[in-house]
Amino acid sequence: MGVFSTTVSIGNLEGGDQIEVLALVDTGASDSMFPASLLEQLHAHPRSQVDYVLADGSEVTYGRGQARISIDDRDGICPVIFGPEGDDNCLIGATTLQILMFSVDAANETLVATTRGRLGFGGNL
Repeated sequence: MGVFSTTVSIGNLEGGDQIEVLALVDTGASDSMFPASLLEQLHAHPRSQVDYVLADGSEVTYGRGQARISIDDRDGICPVIFGPEGDDNCLIGATTLQILMFSVDAANETLVATTRGRLGFGGNL
């Protein structure tokens, strides 16, 4: 587990302008989260409602959709949570890191671009 901040750009699925934000990288979180108003400004829309368990054990329900996320020179379409308002509610989770092919160097609080994916193989299906 590791927690530190990095600069990310977020935009809508069609491309175009992106908004740059400082986001907390949290390897303990599954999905990335941004304030709902920011995502709506980018014309992103929730496609479903998903229940999440917070670090303190409480449960919340947020809208979940997709947005284009860029970190350094890598970008991709990633699931995003339509979170509460506030600059401190920008978070990059493990799913986005996997989609963009980053690993985490927790000791140096940096993201490391990877060139290999991971496949699990459990034998014949």
